[in-house]
Amino acid sequence: MKRFWLLFLLPLCIWCSPSKGLAQESGRFRIRIPYLEENGKLIVTAFVNGVPGRFIVDTGAPCCVSHSFAEKAGIRDEGRTAQGVDSNGAAVSTSVVNIPSLKLDSVFTFTRLQAMKWAEGDMLENLHIDGVIGYNLLKQGILKLDARTGSMTFTNYDGGLGIDYTRAIPMLPDSYLTLLRVQLKDGACDTVMFDSGAKSFYELSTKSFSRLRTVSKALEVKGAGQGVLSLGAAGLEGKSQKYRVVIPQFKLGNFLFEEVTSVTTDAVDSRIGSDLLRYGTVIADYRSNVFYFIPYDNRKKLNLYEKDWDVVITVMDDHLCAGLVWDYAGLPLHGGERIVAVNGVRYDKVDLYEAITRGLIHLPGDKARIVYIGEDGKEHEVTIRKR
Repeated sequence: MKRFWLLFLLPLCIWCSPSKGLAQESGRFRIRIPYLEENGKLIVTAFVNGVPGRFIVDTGAPCCVSHSFAEKAGIRDEGRTAQGVDSNGAAVSTSVVNIPSLKLDSVFTFTRLQAMKWAEGDMLENLHIDGVIGYNLLKQGILKLDARTGSMTFTNYDGGLGIDYTRAIPMLPDSYLTLLRVQLKDGACDTVMFDSGAKSFYELSTKSFSRLRTVSKALEVKGAGQGVLSLGAAGLEGKSQKYRVVIPQFKLGNFLFEEVTSVTTDAVDSRIGSDLLRYGTVIADYRSNVFYFIPYDNRKKLNLYEKDWDVVITVMDDHLCAGLVWDYAGLPLHGGERIVAVNGVRYDKVDLYEAITRGLIHLPGDKARIVYIGEDGKEHEVTIRKR
């Protein structure tokens, strides 16, 4: 799940100052805090006007606060709005507010920070998230994410960060997003956004898919299907055509990933998500427009092929559903059917927060039995496989 990024932001005015009694050297700051990983979401505690909240670290979205948290923290609505699109390309409209004070640790305070305020009753509040630490703050310095220590470092100087400068990857020019060029097979390439608010290692945009499928060896199409998979700021995406593909070669800087599996997305850009942190440390130096991926070991390449289930199970209206059915499965489902049992376990109602943060269901092996409600209103049982 990803929330949204805006096409336009009003001018920013952000200041960082140390708390009273602490010295500030040449305006430098460094913040190092732990994050909690919840099914690909990086959660930190932020203090807004002294009120603690659960915030997602998201390089693909602006700073945001929920409606209820804004009220709790005394953030006033100033009557300004902004238009944009969410992660699925759907239009969204949101209020623009100013955060008087935001702290990520006990030392430094960011003031006059512009943020987007979600609408009252937004479904994202059901995920127990109070807001987003987004690109309009992060682009003021350097962001380091290290899954080995479960820590985030945010600073405006690079000394002591452990940067391997041989791993430097130039960022493409963009006022908001972290855009990179990755090299594929046969000289093909794709422009991707590093999006720490998304989980999947690589999501290929339908725009890039249409272009790359004409390059004979850049990708291999494994299957197709109509379905609904993603939750964005505007809610669940509409039913659309998806493709399951394998990318034989995916080169990020001077590191090679092989056999990368991906499902196409209707998002504006292809993206690399937080699964990248499973393989190395990420440093985004926004001052110098340089990105670093520093592998955890000395291997020069990794094979990332992953099997996928015939039916991708998701949540709709508090129930398990067949979000997408791949055409190669040859099953009687068409997508959207309600699933009432998996391997003999009944699922009458599903909590969205539990589903998003902890995963839907955990299926051992490569075969499972599901019971779904067919067009005739009756329950039917079928075997699905992981391949």
